[in-house]
Amino acid sequence: MLTKDVARLQELAKQIREIAELPIQETHRRLWTSVNDLQMIRPVIHVRDYPYYLIQNKDELTTLIEDDFLKKIELDLLVRLYEWEHLRCDRVVEPTVKCPVVYRDSGFGLPISGGSSSNFMESGQYSQAKHFETQISNEEDLKKIKTPVVEYEEQETMRRYETLREIFRDILQVKLFGRHNFRCCPMDDLFTWMGISEGMYNLTLKPELVHEAMELYINASIDRIRQYERLGILSSNNGFENIGNNCIGYTSQLPPATESGIGAKIADIWGQSADQIMTCVSPEMTKEFSFDHEKRWASMFMLYSYGCCERLDNKLDLLTESFPNLRKVSCSPFSNLESTMEQLGDRYIISFKPNSTYLAHETAGFDYLRSELAMALDLSRKYKVNLVINMKTLISLNGDPTRLWKWCEMASAMVSDYC
Repeated sequence: MLTKDVARLQELAKQIREIAELPIQETHRRLWTSVNDLQMIRPVIHVRDYPYYLIQNKDELTTLIEDDFLKKIELDLLVRLYEWEHLRCDRVVEPTVKCPVVYRDSGFGLPISGGSSSNFMESGQYSQAKHFETQISNEEDLKKIKTPVVEYEEQETMRRYETLREIFRDILQVKLFGRHNFRCCPMDDLFTWMGISEGMYNLTLKPELVHEAMELYINASIDRIRQYERLGILSSNNGFENIGNNCIGYTSQLPPATESGIGAKIADIWGQSADQIMTCVSPEMTKEFSFDHEKRWASMFMLYSYGCCERLDNKLDLLTESFPNLRKVSCSPFSNLESTMEQLGDRYIISFKPNSTYLAHETAGFDYLRSELAMALDLSRKYKVNLVINMKTLISLNGDPTRLWKWCEMASAMVSDYC
């Protein structure tokens, strides 16, 4: 390790430690816990899912370290400081540094639709159009769906862990960090492999093929997460971790994270799934082809979260019947917010997604965004809803990161007046 790299990381860590010790961190933890326990004090706000080049301001996210592993740690610290300064909302800064476990996961043997990351610094690496060749057309093609094989590289993991412990010493606690969130979006992935038009036709013309593919996918997903559990590299998402697409996971109704950071059990973490492609499919067909298969995956977890950007307000009765452990439900801009709140009331958490498109227009639509938030807060009072305001999926800010800062300030001020 270079002395200057160690000094750089320690300097950033001291800033994180100072922020983490502020009393407001416990206030924010309590707010998230109350919402997730269905005893909301007030609605909570979070903002996420932005490529880093989109929010870059001056040199606030500029890394100086060349070593690949330490550079990732440096970027993580820089992002946490940036988010606290500009995108605070109800964010929590913990006095820890994550050391990701090193593992290999062979995947399903086919490309999946959610493979891109929002952590790219270069705009050319994000939100690119992609071409997919049809992979599954008949029963013979189903053999292409493989059960993932997971291998844990414990020696390399522990080498990195000890390196970070040496760097951060008594400044921040270093915790091992394994898999804590598993993307389970079966129909989204199957339609990537079948083709969207072909997949839609198959729901009617080849239903047996779709059902068999779904069973293979769910079986493989269950086998995969059990491998992570057996290897001891599951981490709790009962903390400041996103639960799929529906925000932070603090709750008193799941065990806390282990002291080491890994070794969690499947039943001790939040589960999640979504199927955005089913927005245009009837409720009855959604139940038959998605919910009825996904319930086997969902039953492994104590608490469950469903949805992303799909419309669900017309399927909520079937959704709640299918998943007895359901706790978080997405309400995207494609759903009717009042209908969603009226149907779910105080029995679930509603993760409301404001329409981020209005931050990308030539002139930002803050008047609309303000009225949208006001409506959500009014309806939350009316129906006694446990509400999460979840600004996400930001593709463009029209070159102006301060738009997102302004939205956070506006939303925080409006929520502070909630009673």
